[in-house]
Formats: sequence, C-alpha cells, structure tokens
Amino acid sequence: MTEVIDQTQTEAAAATDLVAAIQQVLRASEEPLTLSKIRAHLPSRFRGMGLAELAEVLHRQVAANVLVQYPKYRSQQDRFWDRPMEVHIAALLRTTLEEGSLAWSELRRKLPAYAQGQAETVLNEQVTDGKLYRHPKAGRGGERFGVGPADPKDYLRSELISVFRRLEQLGFTQAQLREGALELLHEEEWALAPAAERTAPQPTQPPEEASPAAQARAETPSAAERPPEETQPAQAESDWNAEAAQER
Repeated sequence: MTEVIDQTQTEAAAATDLVAAIQQVLRASEEPLTLSKIRAHLPSRFRGMGLAELAEVLHRQVAANVLVQYPKYRSQQDRFWDRPMEVHIAALLRTTLEEGSLAWSELRRKLPAYAQGQAETVLNEQVTDGKLYRHPKAGRGGERFGVGPADPKDYLRSELISVFRRLEQLGFTQAQLREGALELLHEEEWALAPAAERTAPQPTQPPEEASPAAQARAETPSAAERPPEETQPAQAESDWNAEAAQER
C-alpha cells in the first residue's frame, strides 16, 4: 500500500514538474510554439515522452485557461503559448513594420490568414497606446503605419524630386538646383520667414472718418462751454428785441 502511495506521489510530482517546465519554455518564447519545439526545449528527462502525451498535458492547461492554443501555421501541429492572440498579433505587426512603413492594405497582406481578422483592431490599439505610429498621407497614397514617427525626409524627398523635375525643364541642371536649395536652407531669411509670418501683426481697420456735419458739431462749443464775453452780446440782443416789440 505504501508503495502505491509513493508511486502516486512521484507521478504527481513529475506531472507538476512537467507543467512548470512547459510554462517556463513558453514564457521564454517570443511566439507560439509547436509540440515538437516545446518538447525540444524541455529538460532532458522529459524529451523522451511522446507528442500525444505532451499534447494531452497542454490541452488540460488550455482548458484551465493557463495556456492558449493557436491555429496551425506552416506545420501540421497545433501551437501553444502563454499569451493571448492579441499579443501575438501585435508582435506580428511590429515585426512586419520593422522592414519599413506600410499602408494598411499592404500590411494586412503580409500577415498570416488567421491574424487578419483581428489585425486592424489591434493595430488601432497599438497606435492609440503609442507603440506604433500613423504616418500622414503622401501624394495619392493613403496613410501608412510604422514602428516610429513619420520622418519628414521621406516626404521632402518626393516633393523635391517633383520640384527639381519641373525646374529642369526650364534649363537648370541638377547640380545648380542642389546648390541653390542648400544656399536657401542656409540663409537666415529662409529660416526666419515662417516665424515672421506667424508673428506678424494683423492690419488694423482704420477708424471711420466722421461726416462734415459731425465734425462741425464737434468743433462748435456749446453755450455752457463758451466764455461769458461770447454769451452776453447774444443775451443783450434778445432783450432789445423784446423791448422793441412792447413799444409797438
């Protein structure tokens, strides 16, 4: 009886060790792994077990929400990882964009079929979190995405090529245009022009001119403002007219 108990305990300990070893292998991996790869990374004492036995252990971990099972990809074996699909898709997006910025249509085509359905949602979340970047539209193309902010040189390059081509038709050479462009960039006026335009005071509306009648009223003082010597003669003349009317 004691031997049976000891054997059971030994098997339970071995199973616990196997699960811990599997979790350690997947924790160290940057992507989901097939059964063969998981077994190859296990300690030597577990490498002799069959793939079916290993799959049974992994499926129990998936059912317990400890591991995640992934679709087959370039292999006939299922794949397993300790992180959800969204994390895997985010890693795929970054790896793909490290080769250069891409439009969404181009980026989607480069992803595995099983990842394309959730890829746009994950991409927008990555942009919102500042882990990937949305680049402005260039010419007729749509916006692009990259692992870093947009580089103005990429946009200047295409614009300068177009400008140089137009100016070459006027008889200028490439060397002349390059030399002229560099001189412009080194001129202080060129650097300060945009700032001056932004800070230039706005023209003010000139005050409306008053009409002649309004000017006359403004220039003529009121009776209260006139000095006494100017108001007395007028009052005397009024009194004289009143007396003359009474005599008549």
